[in-house]
Amino acid sequence: MVGAVVLAVGASGCTGGPGPTGSPPTSGGATASPVVSVSSSPTATVSATPTPDPRPTAGSAKGPARNLPKPTMPAAAKQKTEAGLKAYAAYWVAALSYGFEATDTSLVRKASAPGCVDCVSLYDSIDRKVPKGGWGAGGKLTPEFQLRDGFVPDVNGQYIVLNALSQAQYNVFTSNGRSAGNNIGRTKVVFLLALEFLNGEWKLVNYDPLKT
Repeated sequence: MVGAVVLAVGASGCTGGPGPTGSPPTSGGATASPVVSVSSSPTATVSATPTPDPRPTAGSAKGPARNLPKPTMPAAAKQKTEAGLKAYAAYWVAALSYGFEATDTSLVRKASAPGCVDCVSLYDSIDRKVPKGGWGAGGKLTPEFQLRDGFVPDVNGQYIVLNALSQAQYNVFTSNGRSAGNNIGRTKVVFLLALEFLNGEWKLVNYDPLKT
């Protein structure tokens, strides 16, 4: 980079004499002697911003999960059919699993009716286990089987689905990666889901965890 150019003028005691070689004499006895000073600054080094790793990464003591694929509500789950009922129940399990694995219960909350007090209590309990600034890791839910008692509502107008699941070990970490608790993996976790078709889509209105 080229710095500022500085011009210095020097005085001479001679009058009318020739100036420096190659320079015309100046009037008044003064000879202009241009001095050029060039300064340079070191070239700035620009470091490239690291590209984030786009691969899905499970949570661990090293940090929270990243880029986990979010479950998507299937189109069938918005149809008042037997297939739609089963599709919704499967989606709810996937959204609950995502709540554990990604420390994000927003999806499963949206899939439940606002009046489902037991549902909200379940989701709140998941969130409360995670310390402020910390994260959860693991806890993936895997469906084992799904049962329903025919596509017929009960006396309350609710459709019942029984979901049996297994759950991988779930760990909770503080903001500095220290363990804040865990539970071992479990098999045959059974949820009795009560569903209703509300405003063009299925919603969970009640659930009961069954002991096995």
